[in-house]
Amino acid sequence: MKVLIFGAAGFIGSHLARDSASHGHSVVCFCRKAAVQGFDGECHSWSLGGPLNDATIEGADCALHLAHDFGGAIGAEKTLSGTLAAVHKLRQAGVRRQIVFSSYSAGPQASSLYGRTKSALEESLHGMEDVVIVRPGLVLGAGGLYGRIFTFVKLSPLIPLPDGGAGKVPVIEIGSLCGHVRRIMTAALTPREHNLFEKELVTLRAVVERAARAAGRSAWIIPVPSPLVLLGLRMASALRMPLPVNADNLAGFLANQEACHQSSLDEESS
Repeated sequence: MKVLIFGAAGFIGSHLARDSASHGHSVVCFCRKAAVQGFDGECHSWSLGGPLNDATIEGADCALHLAHDFGGAIGAEKTLSGTLAAVHKLRQAGVRRQIVFSSYSAGPQASSLYGRTKSALEESLHGMEDVVIVRPGLVLGAGGLYGRIFTFVKLSPLIPLPDGGAGKVPVIEIGSLCGHVRRIMTAALTPREHNLFEKELVTLRAVVERAARAAGRSAWIIPVPSPLVLLGLRMASALRMPLPVNADNLAGFLANQEACHQSSLDEESS
């Protein structure tokens, strides 16, 4: 297959690029700097809303959309309009399947800007039967949000957690995610929505303790009421203090305690 990957330089995108290429697919990557770590195949400089060269996308069988602009409200609008423009362009070019990466945070419970943006994107794609929605959980691996948590616990033994980390988190290993996405790419028929995370949710405390063990550290969990953590994150953001999570991350996490998405992994494996 010829596979196009948009936002390929990120943690998930780069793994998908390398995984797809290792399984014999012809992979074309699109990202700002036209370079993907560990991938020496075809890469093009591209950002959300940018033009797509007809010759570059010609003959593509599948496209993966992971690009997201985190630049506040303007970035959210750019993510929505830029992704939709690319989807429509590729539909016109005859790409038979497009996989758009949404989030567990998408849904009626969404309160974070990230979750609301993903919800609006899903709504805009409604009715496009050739477009598949994928909602990953927290992806475990050396990168992304989990990677930032790992770095933080490696540097600090004291970990303040909202409500002691009792809230639940959907998780999936990066290797497992790549395998499931590959099957969605190549299946003759596939459901239009896939919730890719383990059947059993885990506590945030368990995620942090896992990261601490991987870092060879002991994590001293300090329970802090969620409103105080949220206030602290907002102050840290105003002071430009680097932290592994921000207020929008926490708002999404708290709202996700009301999310109703059910894992698709049992169906994927059958």
